[in-house]
Amino acid sequence: MFPSFAAQARIALETNVKTKIILPLVLVAGLAACAQSTVQPMSQDTFKISTTAAPACGPNGARNVAFKTAAIEVIRRGGDKFVLTGDAAQSDFWSGSHNQSMVVRVIPENSPAARNALSARKQLGDNWQELVTEGAPTTCQ
Repeated sequence: MFPSFAAQARIALETNVKTKIILPLVLVAGLAACAQSTVQPMSQDTFKISTTAAPACGPNGARNVAFKTAAIEVIRRGGDKFVLTGDAAQSDFWSGSHNQSMVVRVIPENSPAARNALSARKQLGDNWQELVTEGAPTTCQ
């Protein structure tokens, strides 16, 4: 009728082993696509990035994905220099998701504003070409 202590211990051990193996795999799979960004043109030299990130990313992860997406989009538009002209963040308590939006203005290389602008290539690092080819990040790592 009732399982013996040994049988209960074996079941608990098997369950624990499965949990230790499966749980990390589920977590990794959940982080594999934890962010999504969209680009909305606003003018010839300005666009808006909107990023939604999973709870595991946190607000900083959402901000990092949005910023990298902005730098990638600047390069895809043929530029390198940019400034953020708007920034907004929102976290949803109930779903745990994090939203980040940034308004980005592409700055011409030879303009006076270029001195104070950020370099998209420098922000992305030495492998910027690879990142531009891959497109907007879908993970917050």
